[in-house]
Parts: sequence; structure tokens; C-alpha cells
Amino acid sequence: MADHAGAGGWPLPPGDGEIIATLSRMQANERTEDRIDPATGVPSPYRYRKVELSVYAEYGLTKNLTAIGELAFVNEKTDLSVGSFRNIGLARIKSGTRYAIGTWEETLFSVQPLLTLHLEDVSDNPAMIQRGDVDIELALVLARNEKLFGRDIFAVHEIAWTHTDSGRPDEIRADITLGTRPRPGTMLLLKSLNTAALDPVASEKAYRASKLSLSVVCELSGNSRPGTALEAGVERLIDGQGTIEDTAFRIALWYRF
Repeated sequence: MADHAGAGGWPLPPGDGEIIATLSRMQANERTEDRIDPATGVPSPYRYRKVELSVYAEYGLTKNLTAIGELAFVNEKTDLSVGSFRNIGLARIKSGTRYAIGTWEETLFSVQPLLTLHLEDVSDNPAMIQRGDVDIELALVLARNEKLFGRDIFAVHEIAWTHTDSGRPDEIRADITLGTRPRPGTMLLLKSLNTAALDPVASEKAYRASKLSLSVVCELSGNSRPGTALEAGVERLIDGQGTIEDTAFRIALWYRF
């Protein structure tokens, strides 16, 4: 875990794999812009709750090629003045690869194409995603190991463009993951997650969201659980437009094989 705790920045050796099963709970009681109720002239009441179980996997195919996949199941509910909306079921299927191009100035460069099939019937996503929508993402991934105040740290940058179908706006994404190992078997992760639409959605401004995430990953001790770790963390919207002001708490089980 310690050598490849780069949050997907480095390829896995051929035949090696990693699975991360994450349970998260998201909640929001506000939007980034007030929605005015035409009947009363005051902001519409709003309440959003989502529980998501996702399983993310990577598997080393060759020295430079890693396969990527993800499944996500959600139980979400939105309460508005006009009523409540609930969605329960499989939310998305994601698959793709990451290919390591090479190293320059001690930074590993990779390209990462991903295909996402959305399966939600109703969603509060600002992009108005519908069931059957397909996203095609192409990302440039930069991974680097450093020394800071005598400690080992790593940084992974992902810069991505996503093409969407069904007339939805394309998106750009810029994520940064910083990690350090304060002691053997323990890793701290700080993430900056940033997404923006390139065009406005119908009757709305172009949405954007910037979030911060902090988590700790602890390797489980004992010879009976090799390659297993637990993660606990929190994620919070810090700036945005046309989206919800959400906070998410998560726990995850990491398994390396």
C-alpha cells in the first residue's frame, strides 16, 4: 500500500490489483444560489440526502497499462416545495485504462481514457444526467514523489475533459491529490476536486464546484490481512455555482492483491 498509495497515479505491476469499496453519506440543505418559490416569493425549501456504495478496481495488465473499473449503487432523496424525489439503484458503470507514457523531470505522465454509463432514473446532479447517458473522459495524469521537511510525500494531478451526450454541456476537471506517510502503515490524503461545465444548462448558469477532501488510510495489522487498509474521511464544497452545498462522510476498505 505504501509504495503505490498514489491515488491512481502509478501503474500496477502486471497481475497485481487493488479494490476500494467505499460507503459515503452526503447531505445538503442549501444550494449555491437561492431558488425563489414563485408562489411565496421566498427561497424554496430544499433538503438532499444520498447514501452511496461504490466499488473501484484497478488491475495491472502490462508494465505500463492498468485497467480501471467502478460500480456505484445509490439511495438518494431530494425534498422540495413541490414534493419529494427518490432514486434507489445502480447509479453508474465506469471502465477504462491508464497508460504510463514516460517520466520527465521526475514526473510520471499518463493518459487515462474512461467511459461512464449513467443508470439513475432521477438525480439532483446539476448536469441533469438521465438514465442511459454516456460520458467519455480523457485525462492527463501527472504523478510525482517528493521530500517535504524530511518526509516522503506524493502528488497526483489529473486534468480531464469530458464529452457528454444528450445535449448536456461538456465538462473540465482538475483534481490534485497530496499524500504523506506520517508513520509506517498510515497515509494522509488531501484532495482538491474541481469540476466546471463549459456551457450553461437549460435556464441556468454554467455550473462549477470546488471541493476539499481529507482522509486517513490505516493498514490493518496482522499476517492474516495482508494488503488490507481502512480509510475514513470527509469531503466539503468550498465554492460553487449552480450546485448544492454538500458535505460527505465516507469509510472505505482497501484491498491489494
